[in-house]
Amino acid sequence: MMKKIISALVILISSALFAEDGFSLYIKKDYQGAYNAFYSKFAENSADPLYSYNLGVTSEALGKKGEALYFYLQALQNAPDFAEAKNNLGIIVSDLGITMPTALTTPVFAVDALLVIFFISLYAFALLIVLICFKSDWRLKIMLLPVFLVMCVSASLYYMNYNENLKENWAVAIKGEVLRSGPDSSLSEIGRLKEGEIINVVSSSGSWYKVKGFQDNVEGWVELGSIRAVKRGTL
Repeated sequence: MMKKIISALVILISSALFAEDGFSLYIKKDYQGAYNAFYSKFAENSADPLYSYNLGVTSEALGKKGEALYFYLQALQNAPDFAEAKNNLGIIVSDLGITMPTALTTPVFAVDALLVIFFISLYAFALLIVLICFKSDWRLKIMLLPVFLVMCVSASLYYMNYNENLKENWAVAIKGEVLRSGPDSSLSEIGRLKEGEIINVVSSSGSWYKVKGFQDNVEGWVELGSIRAVKRGTL
């Protein structure tokens, strides 16, 4: 019994030590093996842009351009300056004739003009309060109101824009698929999704998702296996 346990442990340790990683499999042109190896890493940590990028490269090698587009786009969600991913994404977008929404290439947590205005007005408001404490001047008190209004308006607009951006559930059609009129394969066809097409997820029912095409605004139902949701990061 002990010998069997030791033998099993030796086999497990040996397989762990000599198992080929995704890079070596890719070099050997075992693209499916490389894809599987990279995907196991991606499943453990999908926020690592390198895993997403490697999956994009292997997906291209396998002829799956829709999946490659998704993985390059996913890599850029966490590493917006990832030049290789950006270049490869641009090539695939051009090849497939896909329109890429600005929202997916714009930082979610960006310091935009509204946020800059808010912080400037906040600083001015705080400065006026301090000055009033030391010098009671009616002109300073009058200045408080417009500064306060600017601060409130800029904060409100930024908050609304931020929430609106996060409400959008983006996904990529990893393959061409029929759009159905409802969540069932027996229902009528109302359109088609192109491979790599960018879509919005509207609602779901079991394994079926109602989606709206970004390019044509056509709404229909597809099964989950046809699309991949984009996980927004700190792009």
